[in-house]
Order: sequence, then C-alpha cells, then structure tokens
Amino acid sequence: MTAARDAGRPAGFRAAPGLGARSGASRPPSGVGRHAGLWVTASSLSGLAVGLGVSVFQGDGIERPTLLISTLFANVVGVTAMVCSVWLFPRLRGRSGLLRFPLLVLALLSGAILGSLAVLGAYPLFIFREPRLAVGVIVLNSVLALVVGGVVLGYEEMRLRLHDALREMREVRLVEARLREEAARAELAALQARINPHFFFNTLNTIGALVEEDARTAEELLETFADLFRYVFDAADAAPVALRDEIAFTKGYLRIEQVRFGDRLRVAWDVAPDSVRVRVPGLVLQPLVENAVGHGLAPRARGGRIDVSTVLEDDVLRIDVVDDGVGLSGDGDGLIRDGHGLGNVAGRLRASYGGRAALALSAGPGGAGARARLTLPAASALPESAGRAP
Repeated sequence: MTAARDAGRPAGFRAAPGLGARSGASRPPSGVGRHAGLWVTASSLSGLAVGLGVSVFQGDGIERPTLLISTLFANVVGVTAMVCSVWLFPRLRGRSGLLRFPLLVLALLSGAILGSLAVLGAYPLFIFREPRLAVGVIVLNSVLALVVGGVVLGYEEMRLRLHDALREMREVRLVEARLREEAARAELAALQARINPHFFFNTLNTIGALVEEDARTAEELLETFADLFRYVFDAADAAPVALRDEIAFTKGYLRIEQVRFGDRLRVAWDVAPDSVRVRVPGLVLQPLVENAVGHGLAPRARGGRIDVSTVLEDDVLRIDVVDDGVGLSGDGDGLIRDGHGLGNVAGRLRASYGGRAALALSAGPGGAGARARLTLPAASALPESAGRAP
C-alpha cells in the first residue's frame, strides 16, 4: 500500500559487548572458596599419603609429626599452585607472554620457598640439626611447585580459552539471531511497501464511484480501508499475531474486493476453532488470497470461488487457499519467485522458521484452479482473549 512509517521501522542494534575480547575475569567469591577448599583437601590427602609411605619405608611405625610435616609441605605446594592459577593467572592473562611467564615462575618459587620456610620455622631445631636436608626440602618443594603449577596453569589456560570460545559462540549466535530478526523486519517493511498498488488505486476509484451512488457503502469501505492500513502498520512490529487477526485482515481485504467484483467473487471459510489462537507472522494469509483473486479469478469474466480453510493437527498449522480459476501457467514452485507476493511470504517463513515451514503452490482439486498451502509449526498459541478483535 505504501512505505512503512518511520515509527514502524525497526531500530538498529549493537553487537553484544566484548565480542572477540578475551575474558580476564576470575571466578566469583563463592567459586574461589569452593576451589580453595578442594585444593586444601586434595593437598592434605596427598601429604598424608606421602607421610604414610615414608613412615612405612623407614619401618619406625606411623609417627604423627611425620604425617603433619608431610601434610604441611603438600599444602605449601598445593596452595601456591592454587593461588597462582585462580588469583594471579587470570589477572596476568592480558599481559604479554614475555612478562607473564617470568612473573608466574617467580610467584610459584616465592610461594614454595616462603611456605617451606614457614613450616620449617615451626621446627627450628630441625634446621640447625639437618641444614642440608632443610635446603633439600625447600628445593624439592620449589621444583614440585613449578611442575604442579605448570600443569595447573596449562589447564587453566585451556579452560579460559574454552570459556572464551563458548562465550564468543553465544554472542555470535545472539548477533545472528538479531540479524535474522532485523532481516525479517526489513522484509516485512518491503512487503508493506509492495502490497499491490493496483489494489490501492482500485479501492480509491471504487470508493469515489460510490460516494454519489451509495454514500453509506462508500463510508463503510473507507473505514475498512483505514483498518487495513492500521493493521499493516501495526504488523511492522514483526511480532507474531494470532491467526484470527490475519483472518480478520484478509476478510477486510475481501470485503473491498467483493464490492469491486460483485457476484464474480465468492468466498467460503472453513476455519478450525482451535487454530485461530495460533501465532503466525503478520501478512502471510492476505497475499495468498490476493494471488488467488488477481491471477485465478480476475482473468475470467465469470470470476469464481475461493475456499480458505485452516487445520491444526499435531502442533502443525495448515492453511489452504483454493480457487477454481484459470489454474497455473507453469510449475507451482517456479511461480513462487523472490520479490513477488508469494515469494515474499516464502522468504518470511524461512526467516521466521527456517526449514520448519513451507509454502507450496499446486493445481486445485481435480486439476482445476490452484491451491496455495501454508504449513508452519504451531508451538505457541495465544489465550482465548488475546489478539485483536476481528
């Protein structure tokens, strides 16, 4: 009928923030506490295992000081690796490798040395009596911290990379969904602009001719015409509408066409009551009926009949528009071309449902006329009171 108003144009969108950026955020406090608890538990168990092994190997029986010291040293290594991986590593992740690697090695060595000294400080006589063994323990803990820390940091790097990849994948999917939505909106706006201009001018001419002959009918047609425009502009929101609204809009269109065609245009409706609440994209039914009127019945002097039926079965909505007009001039699928009424409907179905919806054009019953069949999923339905009044 006309181009959509500026108010009906969909607003632009911005891509989700942080797309392609690397995530440097650490775990939430609750996650850090749980992580630390797991680390301390695992380190303590490994330390106890080592202490038991040493006691059995020495043959002196199980000694509590040996178990305690083994547990403390194991926690020195474990807690050092945990702090570097959970707290320090995410904060250094944005830095260059030349700076990050030495800092992590320094942190692991510092934690292992300071922790070992703290444990040995609880047994000062041991340091004075076995200084070489004390130094050996510090070196061993430092090496273990580097090995364990390297393994853990490698795991953290892979985990954060996987987290980044999943996050970016979600953002890309979100952008793709928004792009599909914007494409559907743009296609609907194009469809609004392409609604047959002949219908627009023919309606105005019909109303103009009736003003003097039948002013009441002319006024009714003008109100119906205004309602049609209002519905088209409302459909610019691109939100699904109840099928009852599509039917009401199409009946308004046919009411105007029947004034023009008179007895040459006959319409029959067979609408399943449970189908009227199903949500469908706006402006998908009227183009099918308009195609039947313009290409099926208008070329014939005696006109014809259009049957519109809806069936809801197994969560699939099927809409049939059948005419007994002149029939198809070629293969039905080849007549559904982009840029035309039926092609626009098929494109909107692809944008809204992917491959789960279809529009098919074929010969009518007994080979006479034509049948346009619209099949789409009916997963969502409006409450009984929802939707515009027909």
